[in-house]
Amino acid sequence: MQLRCRDMEWWMRRRQLPSRLRQRVRHYERQRWATMGGEDEMELVKDLPEGLRRDIKRHLCLDLIKKVPLFHNLDDLILDNICDRVKPLVFSKDEKIIREGDPVQRMVFIVRGRIKSSQSLSKGMVATSVLEPGGFLGDELLSWCLRRPFIDRLPASSATFACIESTEAFGLEANSLRYITDHFRYKFANERLKRTARYYSSNWRTWAAVNIQFAWRRYRMRTRGPVIPVTESGGTERRLLQYAAMFMSIRPHDHLE
Repeated sequence: MQLRCRDMEWWMRRRQLPSRLRQRVRHYERQRWATMGGEDEMELVKDLPEGLRRDIKRHLCLDLIKKVPLFHNLDDLILDNICDRVKPLVFSKDEKIIREGDPVQRMVFIVRGRIKSSQSLSKGMVATSVLEPGGFLGDELLSWCLRRPFIDRLPASSATFACIESTEAFGLEANSLRYITDHFRYKFANERLKRTARYYSSNWRTWAAVNIQFAWRRYRMRTRGPVIPVTESGGTERRLLQYAAMFMSIRPHDHLE
């Protein structure tokens, strides 16, 4: 670690990085060392025979993968292929994993830590939610892989995801996910898995949350209608119509039909 830190410090001085960026780099390196022992495990095993590499990665990753609800009912063959392709990830507190509008290049499955999702709505409003261990982001890739006809262009992220605290996760790159969904399409076309994907999807959860709020507002307005002054009622109705147009318009569009 000392050698790597020395090389990193030399490089940051040479590139004249500002002190704030240097501090972020140092914090990340300390966290990465604490989590992974300073070793890139996937790099160490990549040149081993395929069968041996698969068994090692299964030993390292399978328990973590099984914590993800999306993978609970997949058979061993699919899980082995996922284990062989996932990569461990470490994120520092406040780090932005992906910004709204950026192309989604991987699915990220949370093992430890929490991640905040922020989705821009109209009129400057923002919908937020929190992802915890077992949750995932980048679910746009799942519908992208299953779409027919297939489109090469990566989907855009519908929200910004930032770490509330230090977070450990593993990632599945877009090309790896496409390989798995193509070869095991019979499983990913399963209705149960589609429902699970939607239930744990950050996009669908945000959409559901704001629509529940909208329905609650409408219910409160109906039950309290007689005691609300006309001017207030009119303003409330207009706001509700705005909420309806705003919230209903962000319904996630996927290809899990």
